[in-house]
Amino acid sequence: MAAGWITIVAPYLPEIVRLARPIFTRTPPLIDPGQLRRNDVVDAQIAELQDAADQNADSIGKLAADMQKTIEVLQLAAARAERRLVRAQALAIIAATIATLAFGLAAWALAH
Repeated sequence: MAAGWITIVAPYLPEIVRLARPIFTRTPPLIDPGQLRRNDVVDAQIAELQDAADQNADSIGKLAADMQKTIEVLQLAAARAERRLVRAQALAIIAATIATLAFGLAAWALAH
């Protein structure tokens, strides 16, 4: 299950990383030496950073939910595997006991 999840998510990792990296607005050459143009650029950069932070939060939330589901599935699979292992061990003990009894019976039959 986990390998399937990873193969599904792997193609999207570059996109997640790209969205996580904030994209800054380049400062255009100042045409007018006033502060107004610079403040507009700073405001645009702040807005972009806020958008990037929102996208990061959404992506992290989705990733955390998917990881939680994956962990739950892995825990369920581990519990099933443990139960199967216990059954296999019990079956091996029963088979070894029957084989020992059969060997003993065959040895007794050959002796008589």
